[in-house]
Amino acid sequence: MEIIKFNKDELTSTLQPILSVVERRNALPILLNVLMTFRENKVSFTTSDIEIEMTSTLIKEDYEFKDLKLTVSARKLFEISKSLSDNKAVILSLIKDKLVVKQDQSKFSLQTLPADDFPLLNIKDEKKFKFTLKSDEIKALLDSVSFSMAIQDVRYYLNGLFLQINGMDLIAVTTDGHRLCFNKIIISSLKESSESLSCIVPRKAVIELQKILSTERDINIEICIHSNYIEISLPGKKLISKLIEGNYPDYQKVIPNDSKHKVMFNKNEFLEKLSRVSILTSDKYRGVRITLDGETAVLQSTNSDQEEATEKIITEEGKGELDIGFNVTYLIEVLNNINAEKVGFSFNDSQSSAVISNFEDKEFKYVVMPMRL
Repeated sequence: MEIIKFNKDELTSTLQPILSVVERRNALPILLNVLMTFRENKVSFTTSDIEIEMTSTLIKEDYEFKDLKLTVSARKLFEISKSLSDNKAVILSLIKDKLVVKQDQSKFSLQTLPADDFPLLNIKDEKKFKFTLKSDEIKALLDSVSFSMAIQDVRYYLNGLFLQINGMDLIAVTTDGHRLCFNKIIISSLKESSESLSCIVPRKAVIELQKILSTERDINIEICIHSNYIEISLPGKKLISKLIEGNYPDYQKVIPNDSKHKVMFNKNEFLEKLSRVSILTSDKYRGVRITLDGETAVLQSTNSDQEEATEKIITEEGKGELDIGFNVTYLIEVLNNINAEKVGFSFNDSQSSAVISNFEDKEFKYVVMPMRL
């Protein structure tokens, strides 16, 4: 039974955004598959790893499908479609429980598994909160903080991004226990709101959403927060993710209110010199010493072989004296994620955390703990 004709680009571009949800190995064989749903004039492709579910939908104006569902290996279907010719139709047929992919003289027969066995996430509770943002706004917010999420930390609630809605503010916070990143934007689609709620979005869901948003510009994104799930919808795509349960650290206690020492660096010059001194840091501790003396900052690193690197940089608005150490990786990562000509650096003393700020994004704050050198 012939189901549908695609052109190659339709098939690959609909499959590709949802493919990375599929784990390469899974205890449940059906989770290696993509659920294909044919209904009316739409074809939906859904992948899941039980925690995250992604759906990509294609509208075929000249088709009227009978309701049909099947699952087939996601990676095999994608690799086959990618390998086919660009200018000839790809025909999908269902023959004796096998999906047959045909193009000209090429034919592939793929094993299917029952669609009813595919574990879809079932959101039963009512929406707690629903709002709309432009894709560029949410992408900029996620990109500015996501790099400091923890990776496989035993404190599982750190392995994600903390979202808080406070009135019309959408606040995003990430931390791995050594540094904390904070930013916020206004939800302009809310005329007025006194509501306050928060949730922790898993790391993998944040990364998948960033991938989607990197190809989508200036479109509306609808975000629905439920008690245990977050649902993000945009034209032709939907991502549903379980939320992480747990109490996120109080970020407000971590961000210093004021600082004794404030300096301003040219971001590119600071990043370039940090990258150079990082070459001779110890592989294990990656420590760099920053010595402030008036308008001059000296960057130094040493290692177990008694090798040493030194760079000097003239700051703006520098005053006072301070000797403080940091993990250079934490400084380089934040500078790589700031899109500004100048960055601010605020300190209290060598034992207290420092704050890096972005002069072109006034809400952004990056708090980093010092290290003893």
